[in-house]
Amino acid sequence: MAFGKCAFCESVLGVTAYLEIEHYVAKTVNTALAFQWENLFPICRLCNNAKSDIDHAGDLLKPDVDDPENLLWLNPDSGELQPKAALDGVVLSRIERTIELCDLQRGPLCTKRIETMSSTIRWLERLHAQSGQLDKHLRDEWDRMTHSAAEYKFVIRHVFEIKGQPALAAFDRLKFEGS
Repeated sequence: MAFGKCAFCESVLGVTAYLEIEHYVAKTVNTALAFQWENLFPICRLCNNAKSDIDHAGDLLKPDVDDPENLLWLNPDSGELQPKAALDGVVLSRIERTIELCDLQRGPLCTKRIETMSSTIRWLERLHAQSGQLDKHLRDEWDRMTHSAAEYKFVIRHVFEIKGQPALAAFDRLKFEGS
């Protein structure tokens, strides 16, 4: 997780969203955890306001533990997040609760996911048309997409995976985790 992105919706903080600090377990629920690093996450104001001080009793995904890429599917028509098929009841419930409580299906997020998905697909199509050869324009776009501060890494890697390019997704993941 890059510090510059919302731990829940992937908005770049300070660019497209205001930075706030999320208490995974709300301060009002357990004051002893208020300053514990493992309880603090960067979050945008919209996700933080949606979550508020609700006692979710650990029912939310925890951004530093739960990998959304293994748990979520992106609906290409609506931009909405959905749990992947064949998940057990507890995990499924946590995913649904996180989506609901953080309002991750809000219109602007879905729109941005669809736009990111479309631009990534277009990039792959242009790469294919050039027989896999990166010209300067494709290289510049690749560098922007794979930059650790790029928004919607989940969406970009999701497209790589569903379009049969798992090596590109793996490369981006390694680059992101190494930054």
